[in-house]
Amino acid sequence: MGKKFMVIVLFLTTLNTFICKAEGTKDIPAIKNTSVSIPVEEFTKLVKDAKISLSWSEFAKLLASEDGKYIRIPWETFLKYIEPAPVIKPARPPVDYILSDVTYTGKPETSWCVLNFSANLQVFKNPADGWTTIKLWPVYQSVVISEMTCNGKPANVFAGSDGNYQILINEQGNYAIEGKLCIKMSEKGESFTLASIPNTSCTLRLSLPKDYQVTSSTGIMKINRTKDSTEVELVFSPTGSMNVNWSLMSKEPSEPKIFAGVSISSYLQSDIIKTNASLRYNILYQPVKFLKILIPEGMRLTNVSGNFMDWKQTDSILQVELKPETKGGVNIDISYEQELKPDIAEISIKSPVITDAEATTGYFTIATTHNLGINQVTYEGLLTIDPKEVPAAPSETVLAYRFNRLPFTATVKITRYQELPVLEVTCDSVNAITAATIDGKTITRVIYHVRNNARQFLSVNLPENSQLWSVYVANNPTKPLAGKSANSVLIPLLRTSSKIDSAIPVEVIYYQSGTPFGKTGEFQINLPGVDIPVMHLMYSLYIPEKLNLDNFSGNLEKVEKFSPVEGMEKIPDRDTRGEGKKEVSRKETSQSEIYIVNQDVLEKNVQAALSDRSLLSGQGKPSADESSTGILPLRIYIPTTGKLLRFEKRLVMDENLFLKARYKLASR
Repeated sequence: MGKKFMVIVLFLTTLNTFICKAEGTKDIPAIKNTSVSIPVEEFTKLVKDAKISLSWSEFAKLLASEDGKYIRIPWETFLKYIEPAPVIKPARPPVDYILSDVTYTGKPETSWCVLNFSANLQVFKNPADGWTTIKLWPVYQSVVISEMTCNGKPANVFAGSDGNYQILINEQGNYAIEGKLCIKMSEKGESFTLASIPNTSCTLRLSLPKDYQVTSSTGIMKINRTKDSTEVELVFSPTGSMNVNWSLMSKEPSEPKIFAGVSISSYLQSDIIKTNASLRYNILYQPVKFLKILIPEGMRLTNVSGNFMDWKQTDSILQVELKPETKGGVNIDISYEQELKPDIAEISIKSPVITDAEATTGYFTIATTHNLGINQVTYEGLLTIDPKEVPAAPSETVLAYRFNRLPFTATVKITRYQELPVLEVTCDSVNAITAATIDGKTITRVIYHVRNNARQFLSVNLPENSQLWSVYVANNPTKPLAGKSANSVLIPLLRTSSKIDSAIPVEVIYYQSGTPFGKTGEFQINLPGVDIPVMHLMYSLYIPEKLNLDNFSGNLEKVEKFSPVEGMEKIPDRDTRGEGKKEVSRKETSQSEIYIVNQDVLEKNVQAALSDRSLLSGQGKPSADESSTGILPLRIYIPTTGKLLRFEKRLVMDENLFLKARYKLASR
């Protein structure tokens, strides 16, 4: 047919039985009169890589042989068409050589340091490609190579054009590099600098005399001190230079040195002088076990604290036991006091004495209560300064000094001034309201807005025949106490916060039975009296519609509406609409106007909501559950047809408040 087919044969294990080597046909033995038999199913697997060219007639004969089970190929034909496998050459290394494990060892001399060095060198470059150049240290006058060997033979060392020492190698393999390097040291003979071999880390081991300290700005250092020497090991990076400095360690003194900074403050009161001394020790060189402080004679020690283990006092000597091996900072705070008799007009204040400190500096301040005046007379060992120069000086400081030694003595003259009493409690405003019925019964509610500094009780004198129903302080139910007189009530007070300075509401509710109104007559109502000044009293009176009042008298002024008190402080009026929203300041409102709003709230919230009429007959009292700590803590009964009258008074000073009028009861 003239056609030819290309058959691809893969060399596998089956062919290895006939082929000794697979690298090329030149190594395969030629065996005459021999053929290769391959099963058909295996032959189809092998037709991949090697190429055999046969005519169609020849290939048909192969397929027909052995009933189609085997393909038989003459040995010469098989060898003729086998293509040799390609030979793969190894890749060229990325570098020509590697220099590693560079180690220097030596002992510095007077002006030169001789270092024995060693390194491992592995050369990869093929000699056919030329010589291998190994770069070493830069060429300096301070660095000299005295000898160098490669595998025990003298090395080819020269100074290259790039400024580095170099050696030449013309064979591949491993080499042991050894030699000596001389480095010029500094003028004092306590340091040297050596540039690192490019791309090579190194280790330096130096042997120095004992009691030497070593520093280096580069590298990682380990120091091992023995009885006779100081052994140093430094590891440097492949870049930059290695710099080494050493010097003889300064020898610490065998005895400790103690310095102290002291801050002393004395506080003069009417009958006593209290002194606090803060001692800040600095212990150098050697540890200290005990510290001693001399307390001035006649002083009573009240407190000793600080970072120590224990202390004890023997007469005027205070001995402080420190923690083991204590060096550095130690803080000791002591407090003592002495009696100040009323007839003493001049007194000397002495400092404690620190017996162990070589130098002591610090500050001394004197403060007094407001009723004592002091003037300095003498001050030995002190320099007068402004109190502002003293760190953390008390605000009551009157005199301040600086000292550079202890002890010192300051003598001052004392002048006593008599204290005058001042107002301890006051009432900004009073909101009062009374509901009267046609049969003469009344219920009165009074709210006092009190500012209190020191008073324990508020004394309230109720009108005669009054029945106290409830008392609230700061909107909390409170149990009142009986006063000295029959109608006097003592109400426990809270102190006003010094930060907020807001008034505390004190609420009193009482009942009066009274007598029924006739056709005409005289109407009188009394309000409670208190033992504190009241700046502004506002009083609202509800009377039955049938009752007409005129010809008013008493110490209350009838008004159409309440007017604010001028001069009360302004407070922000907050917009609190919407729970959880941020308060936004709109304008400023006086506290007096707030109290007027409170009175208006009292008037508007009076309602006919009491179903238990026993309260009006005086036979019952409201329980805690029936009362509320809100705007109306007690529900009271007022006829809805009642008329409202308003009265007020400015600056009520320990006086009985009352109102009189003529009444006439209308027939309808």
